[in-house]
Formats: sequence, structure tokens, C-alpha cells
Amino acid sequence: MSKKKILVISPRAFGYVEYLYQELKRRENVEVNIAYLEFTGFKNPYEKVQNVLSKAFLGVNLKKAYYFMQDDIRAYGKQDEILIIRPDLLTNKFLKELKTMTTRLVAYYWDSAQRLTRKQDIIPFFDKIFSFDKIDVKKYGFDFITNYIFETDVLDENPKYLFFNISGNDDDYRFKQLVDLGSYIKSKDWSFKFISVHPKLENISGGTVEVVDKVIYVNQAIELAKKAKIIVEFQRKDQTGLTFRVFEALGLQKKLITTNRDVMDFDFYNPQNILVIDENNIEIPEDFVNSPYVEVQEEILEQYRLKNWVNTVFNLK
Repeated sequence: MSKKKILVISPRAFGYVEYLYQELKRRENVEVNIAYLEFTGFKNPYEKVQNVLSKAFLGVNLKKAYYFMQDDIRAYGKQDEILIIRPDLLTNKFLKELKTMTTRLVAYYWDSAQRLTRKQDIIPFFDKIFSFDKIDVKKYGFDFITNYIFETDVLDENPKYLFFNISGNDDDYRFKQLVDLGSYIKSKDWSFKFISVHPKLENISGGTVEVVDKVIYVNQAIELAKKAKIIVEFQRKDQTGLTFRVFEALGLQKKLITTNRDVMDFDFYNPQNILVIDENNIEIPEDFVNSPYVEVQEEILEQYRLKNWVNTVFNLK
């Protein structure tokens, strides 16, 4: 029996996609390759000249359009399925070409289409689009799927700190939320570790957030999260989907504090494990902090594990 040929095209995304790739590699009936969307430098002087001319006359930076990766992707040849995460980063012309390379072109949107209008514009290129945002699912006819549990190595030792959060560098609004929450936690004399890759805001962190200038990949973040009792997660203003923080908490059996009320509609929700807060009026009951984590039934967790996510998206058994 021939193997199903799958190509994944995606940004590195702090390492989240690597877990997906490794899960596919474990499948005996799958031949998988991955093309990470990243510019690694010009291969020759001609490419550099191309980019200069393109920016000058067309207003297009070929590095940001990943033009110089296209030959590498073509080299993988015909595929049974191509999954693209962040397809809005690719040009319409190349998306059309990718559609000729496969019998099933699929996208996964783990950002809201409301945030990026290009995600709305490229919908017709795909045979199927999965989304974690219920509003987008209803509005555009996408197939709903959440993010996934990818890590289940639970530590039962005493936590080093009570609260933990790590965030990226693209959202000043969420940075302010983190600073405000840190100030609240300090007033309660609780321990916490908040990290943000947001060096330009270092001077306004008030000492509550450790501001760094280097990307911290997910495998490193997970090791830090294991040392906490409670993971903190902030929702973007313009999306409803559950971030990976929720599924990290589920997999590691950690409590969760979040501003996303949508989490209350899921079957794994338990108010002893998950506290939904109002960022404008923060209140964290001591009972929530001090009470133990209640294990979620395995039959519920199974729905959200990476294995099931892969089976659903790629039509595997």
C-alpha cells in the first residue's frame, strides 16, 4: 500500500508546528515533508538584484513573499495533500500553483480572519479551511477545530511559582494586561514569572514583567510552565478562538487564568481549574489559587490531543 504524501507549509511559529510534523512522521502510512516559511539569505547575487528591482518597480519585497523558497517547495513534487498555516503570507500566483501540485489543498487559520483581510481574500484557493475561531467558522463556512494538546509530561513536584505567562512581541494591549495582572499578584504576595519578548516596552513593565529580546521557543516555554501551578492567558481583542496556552494547561494539568469567556463553553471547563477574569476589574479568589487541580477525564482530553487533530485534518485513521 502506497503512503499518503503530505507537505506542510508553515512559519516555525515558535516550534508549535514541529510537534505536528513529528506526529505525522510517526505514521507508517504517511510520507511527510515540511517547508518552513523563513528567509535564510540570498543564494546568489542575482536573487539580491531581483529583490531590489521588485521593491523599486513593483513595491513587493520578495523576501517577505517567500519568493526565493518557491523552487524548494516545487522540488517536493506532487502531493496527496498540502496543508498551509498562514497562507496569507504567500502570493495568489503561488497559491494557484500549489493547487496544481495536490489533490487536496488545505489551510489552517489559527488567527482570526477578522484581523487579516487577506485571509478572507484567498478563501477560494482552498478545498477546505479549518479554523479555531467560531465566528469565522459561522461567517465563512470554515470547518471548526481547536488548537491541540501537544505536551503531556506532567511534573508532580511543588511548583516554583504560582503564576506563569510568556508572550510575544506583537501586542501592546496584552502587554499592559500582563503588567496590570502582575501588579495585582504582587499586592497579594503571590509568586509569579511573566516573560515578554517586547524589548521596546521594557521601561514600562514596572518590574512585573521580565522583558527579553530573544525568541523563546515553545519547548523552552513548556519547561518553565511545568514549574508553575497556574498558566495565564490573555485573549486578543479581535478573536474568540482558544490559544495554545489553554491546551498547554490541559496537557500539563495546570490551572488556567484567562480573559477568554469562550472557554466556558467547552466540555473540559471546570471552574476549579479555569478562572475567567475581567482585565478591567481583576479578582482572583484565594480558593482558586490554593485548591488542587481536578483531573479532566481522558475521553474528553482525547478529542483535543494532537493525534486526533492530525486524524481529522488529514483524513487519517
